[in-house]
Amino acid sequence: MSLEEQVKNKAVNIEKKDEDRKKHQWLKIGIPFVVLLSFVGWLTGWLRDQAMDATTILSISAPMQKQAETLYKRNTFGKKLVALTFDDGPFPATTNRLLDILREKEVRATFFELGTMASRYPDVTKRVYNEKHELASHTMSHRQLNKISAGEVAAEAGQARDVIRNITGEDPMLMRPPYGAINRIVAGNVGAPMILWTVDTEDWRSKDAGSVLERARSAAFDGAIILMHDIYESTVDGAAMVIDALREDGYEFVTVSELAKMRGVELRNGEAYGSFKP
Repeated sequence: MSLEEQVKNKAVNIEKKDEDRKKHQWLKIGIPFVVLLSFVGWLTGWLRDQAMDATTILSISAPMQKQAETLYKRNTFGKKLVALTFDDGPFPATTNRLLDILREKEVRATFFELGTMASRYPDVTKRVYNEKHELASHTMSHRQLNKISAGEVAAEAGQARDVIRNITGEDPMLMRPPYGAINRIVAGNVGAPMILWTVDTEDWRSKDAGSVLERARSAAFDGAIILMHDIYESTVDGAAMVIDALREDGYEFVTVSELAKMRGVELRNGEAYGSFKP
C-alpha cells in the first residue's frame, strides 16, 4: 500500500472515530435530557392534579351530610390548616357577633354546643347550622364524664344529640367531652368520635383578647385544633385577631371534619383526636 493510500485510510479512520465520538456525546447528553423532560412533564401533571384535588373539599359520608355537601370551595394547596373550635355556647350576644365576624372573614368553624344552651337559644343554634359551620355536641350539661356511670354518660351524649337533631333535623357527627376528661367507659358510651384540642387559648382564664391571640399564634401548627369559648366578649374580639394573624402566617381555616378528611383520617366512634398533622 502506497504512502498516499495509508494517509487516506488513516484520515478515514480518524473521521469515523470522530463521528462515533460525537454520537456517544449526544447519547450521553441526549438520554439524560429526554429523561429530565419526561420527569418534568410527569411532575407538572402531578402538581396540577394535586392542586385540583386540594381546591375542592370532599363531602363527608356521615351525619350532617347536608352541611358537608355545601362546603366552601377554596384553594388549600400548599397551605397550613387549622380548625377553630368554640365550646359552651350558644349565647346570643357573643355567638351572633362571632358568627358575623366569621361570615365577614369567610371562615368556617366547629361549634361544640351544650344541649342546655342549644335548647334555650335554638335560633342561634339554627343560625350556626344554616351558615354552614360544623355543629357538634359538648354534652347536655357539661358534667365531667369520667366521674359518672356509663348510663349517665350515654344520657349526657344522647340528650344533647336529641336537642341538636330537633333543631336542625340532623344528628351532630362529633362530640367534645367537657374538660377533655375521658376513660374507657366514656369512650364506650358517647356514640361519637371525641374531639380534644392541641392549642388551648385559656380564654376562660385570661378574659383578654390579646392573650387569646398570643396563645393561639405561638402554639399553632399545621393540623392543630384550637380551643376557644364563644360565651366571652373577649374571646370574640380575640378570635377576629387570631384569624387575621394566622392568615398572615399562611394558615387556612377548616372545620374539624374537613381537617380529618383532608388528612385521610377516618373518624371512629369512641376514639379521641387532638390534631391532624400532615
